[in-house]
Amino acid sequence: MTEKYIKIIRLLVYGLILSGIIGFISSVFLILVNGLTDFLWTDISNKLKVPSIYTLFLCIFGGILVGVSRYKWGNLPKTASDSIVELKTTQRIDYSYVCLNFLIAFLILIFGASVGPAAAILSSVIALSVWQGDKMRYFYFSYNEWKKESWLIRLKKLALPHNYLIPYNPDRAPKEKKLLLFKKLLYMLFIVNGMVTFMYLIKISEQPPFVTKLGETSWGLDELFLFIPFVLFGILFSKLYELMERAMNKFFSKLNNKIILSAVIGGIGIGLMSLIAPNLLFSGQLSMRDLPSLVPTLSIATLILGSVLKLIFMEFCLKSGWIGGSILPVIFASILQGYAIATFFPQLDMLFIVAVVGSSASIAILKTPLLVGLSLMLFFPKELAPVILIIVVLFIWLSKISKKFPQKITA
Repeated sequence: MTEKYIKIIRLLVYGLILSGIIGFISSVFLILVNGLTDFLWTDISNKLKVPSIYTLFLCIFGGILVGVSRYKWGNLPKTASDSIVELKTTQRIDYSYVCLNFLIAFLILIFGASVGPAAAILSSVIALSVWQGDKMRYFYFSYNEWKKESWLIRLKKLALPHNYLIPYNPDRAPKEKKLLLFKKLLYMLFIVNGMVTFMYLIKISEQPPFVTKLGETSWGLDELFLFIPFVLFGILFSKLYELMERAMNKFFSKLNNKIILSAVIGGIGIGLMSLIAPNLLFSGQLSMRDLPSLVPTLSIATLILGSVLKLIFMEFCLKSGWIGGSILPVIFASILQGYAIATFFPQLDMLFIVAVVGSSASIAILKTPLLVGLSLMLFFPKELAPVILIIVVLFIWLSKISKKFPQKITA
């Protein structure tokens, strides 16, 4: 075997090890979040005579920790969208903050904020992937010098995370089509390897599932006649969210960027919510499992109020500095609203209404049709996948129309 192929094999193995490490770190983060959350909110709380006082002080203490952390280390945790924008703008990401990103996200999640873990995990994974690229770039460009070293020095240069890195340089990057194709294939392989590692560790550690199927469906023509009205209601619900968002912006703007005070106010709000509606805490991932059995016992008013409160609570957490993912909380709130609307039409298929209202509202709020649509498909039976896909296509078309319309006005 020629030295060229040995170099490629070693590069491949090194990349698989690094991507596996990224998947391992992400899974350990989620396992620790779930484990400590259960300990703080279930194990300790169940042993106390007055758990309500405990949870209130727990959240206030969490607010202090989150506030001090953000005051000391800056506007963390970063979200996935922040990292993508930074990567597109500068072709680089400062991955020195990754440990702090995980730490502050960890605090936010274990103390009950109505946000999801995906944003912090994805932003950290993006940063770590850039780091992986820098390490592999060092290996590739310094291979001839590296292979002359002793095995101990070789291992040291590959293992040290903060040294022996070569940042991306567009002038030095390969331009040949074969090399570019090979590079893309490697990226895909490493992404799959990291995801498989992550999912395997989540599975063997018996973590709660990310998604829960909400039931079965048997929709038909009767439901299709009301398809457009249900979509329009989902859009109308998103307008209510926009009003709440403006009100929350106005409220927290009065604090003049007082980071610690905002976070403590957020902690107090989370503590009060734990007394009023504990099912609205966290992302909604766990509460989603109980919806099919819980919904028949709830009134329409309770479902509507729970849906609206979930969005208010999520926005309150985000604006007070308890930053995290918004996809799961928005989907949870939108699905609750879908169940509320479905109770007005007992003669129609319930899950069809929930899927249409929930998809329309979620996509209109988050404004990422494809990502939200794919996420929602996981919660519903496969028979509703075409319906959700039609809504995704509809919103993509509406988005393109809205972008063209102002240009015609100014022309």
